[in-house]
Amino acid sequence: MHIESKTQNPKPKISRTWLVHIRKTLSLIYIICAICSFQYFLIDCRLGSLGLFASEFKPNTPWKINTQEPTLARTVLEVAKESYPGIETEQSLEKLDNIIQNIKISLRDETEPEQIIKTINIVLFNELQFKYVQTGNLEHISLNKVLDTNTGNCVGLSIFYLCIAEGLRLPIFGVSVPEHIFVRYDDGDFRKNIETGYEGMATPDSYYLNMPGKRVSQISIKNGCYLKNLTNNEVVAEIYLNRSIIQKNNGNIEAALKDVNHAIELHGNDAVAFCNRGVIYEKTKDNDRAMNDYNKAIALNPDYAPAYYNRGSLYAAMEVIDKAIMDYSEALFLDPNSVLSHYNRGVAFKIINRADLTIEDMSNAISLDPKFAPAYAHRGLAYAESGESEKALSDFNKTLELDPNNPEIYMKRGILHADMQRFDDAIKDITTFLKFTPKNAFAYYIRAKAHRGKGEIAQTLEDYNKAIELSPRLAGVYFERGQIKSQLLRFNDAITDFNTSLELFPYNPFAYLHRGNTFKKLGKKENALNDYLVYLKLTPNAPDAEEIKSEIENIRNNIKETVP
Repeated sequence: MHIESKTQNPKPKISRTWLVHIRKTLSLIYIICAICSFQYFLIDCRLGSLGLFASEFKPNTPWKINTQEPTLARTVLEVAKESYPGIETEQSLEKLDNIIQNIKISLRDETEPEQIIKTINIVLFNELQFKYVQTGNLEHISLNKVLDTNTGNCVGLSIFYLCIAEGLRLPIFGVSVPEHIFVRYDDGDFRKNIETGYEGMATPDSYYLNMPGKRVSQISIKNGCYLKNLTNNEVVAEIYLNRSIIQKNNGNIEAALKDVNHAIELHGNDAVAFCNRGVIYEKTKDNDRAMNDYNKAIALNPDYAPAYYNRGSLYAAMEVIDKAIMDYSEALFLDPNSVLSHYNRGVAFKIINRADLTIEDMSNAISLDPKFAPAYAHRGLAYAESGESEKALSDFNKTLELDPNNPEIYMKRGILHADMQRFDDAIKDITTFLKFTPKNAFAYYIRAKAHRGKGEIAQTLEDYNKAIELSPRLAGVYFERGQIKSQLLRFNDAITDFNTSLELFPYNPFAYLHRGNTFKKLGKKENALNDYLVYLKLTPNAPDAEEIKSEIENIRNNIKETVP
């Protein structure tokens, strides 16, 4: 929905006296809101001689009083109506106008910008008790809900503030930085940022330049992407972008794509919008478009860490691991405290068999978030592959402490217990895993091996049977069940299992060896001889090669003796 933008074309400056006269003529009275007197020193941005600020890329443009009817409030209410069809637009506009009139009374004939801002903030945040929330719910970005509940996030409160300013004919504009919007008073002579999330606290442009993971590059400022005064269309784009994110998180992918497309139509140089559309395209399996959008986001703001992270994840999904690692590394350079970038790069390192680097990245993720269970799980796997079983066991234990309903870790810990010959613990873990996934053939196979390690033959055979029932083409399970049946002197049944195993995988030398041994016990010497010969052909350097050669010679001699 396109709406008229506030003009920013250079005009002759208007004197303060004449400005007062015009405002009185238009019957406008301004308000002020309380701003905390202490300084805002969250980030110390010391730029060198090349350091540039947004104000250096805009002319000292005087503000021209907008004499047209306010349009922003009606427009954003129409946007909200798409989500809340029952909105009574005129009622919401009446609520808004009552607030504007209240502020006019408080302003009287005030003309100083500092006092105007202070009065607005006092009325909105102290008297009317409008509150900021960090959540990204739909009701917190929709003007009608903000008016109904006196609550909003940075989008909802900033747009509310802009609607107030438009009703008062004040030179207040929306300003965006990655994943955030605030407002700014800017009449060409006086310029001040206003944080609606902090009850109107003033913040310098420098505060936003180096926010971890959301840095604003000098290129993006030069290109007019961020820290500029937004047009009304670009302000409305913030609603569509945030609603798109909400839709995406709720699984409404088609609606999310429609909203983010609309956001990009209205504000075509916002890296965050392209980055989020890339995520949506990924969810629809449109990897080419997703990649294009991530590339576009990076071109618009080369310092936006999430774009590198998302592109790295796409490369990983496409199995282009080297590029995935490069992008994760760039994301970490821009945001060293990103748990997910450490974690995903660690997973990528595991794919290329760098367990040492996996352990390092997972350890970093854990140091940043000691309750991030997946990092313990993957570090445990890397420790297990590195032969550090006790460390692996400790990480698996911690994973299950944090995430007791994670069946995969019961399976992995069960395998580790089996490898460490802790058979009772292995059986216990695999049994727990099977409560979650009772039709997993591999779990029955692992538990069978643990029972076999304990010498529990009946339970071993039972689990082998269940594994084959669930997955009839597991050659290894037939082979091992054949061994158990041979041990139980069920030689013909054993031969049947060895035959099936070799039909499924004819290159297992040990299946030939054990079938040969079973044939020998059945007195089928020629069959045994043939299997021994194949065994030696497949493994000529087997440790028992000489023993098998001797057995072959004995069988041949016996066969000669029985020939008349």
